[in-house]
Amino acid sequence: MSVDNGSHPAVGQSGSGTGRQLQSAASLPRLMVRMACDSERAFSASVLLAELPRLVPFVPHEAPGTSLDFDLRFFRDEGRAMLAQLDVQTTVQIDCARCLQPMSQPLTGSSLLQFVYNDDQAEQVGDTREPVLVDAEGGVSISDLLEEEVLMAVPVVAMHEHQCQPIWREEAEDEVAEPEVERPKRPNPFAVLAEQWNVPGAKGSGKKGEDQ
Repeated sequence: MSVDNGSHPAVGQSGSGTGRQLQSAASLPRLMVRMACDSERAFSASVLLAELPRLVPFVPHEAPGTSLDFDLRFFRDEGRAMLAQLDVQTTVQIDCARCLQPMSQPLTGSSLLQFVYNDDQAEQVGDTREPVLVDAEGGVSISDLLEEEVLMAVPVVAMHEHQCQPIWREEAEDEVAEPEVERPKRPNPFAVLAEQWNVPGAKGSGKKGEDQ
């Protein structure tokens, strides 16, 4: 596979250790799909996850410089369908389904894309391929392809590998551990009257007729 990096300046090295050059996401081109497939253009590079707008919520808080590594190759099959093989690898931050705390999740995605011009063509795409609708001019943005691939690969449910505490159990323990505040007792008016009744010399105390 040829690597098409010459026309896209690198801005550094990827932090993933893969040897891919780190590029600015803004430098990723919009391609005319027909020409890209006919010439079998290919890309292998890295971009910062934080530079892709729809992926910003998934950037790990402890690693804001997390990169997204990708390989993208355009080609045609025997039926002349316009295709691209896209592979991505990164780390995203999502909430644990058990404790609802943020966790870092390694993520990989791989799709065989088939480019189509309308919804009718998309319905004819086989189950092993992902239909991608090109724009009115027959073009597609690499950044859009990367965002879509990562979003599809994000797991719907993920949990820490260790046995973290379920959120409902933490709330229950907090309720048990919370000390009960002793409320002041309200005076019983009948008890006060009873005390006054039994105090010698108090008005109304003693039995009826004893004062006479």
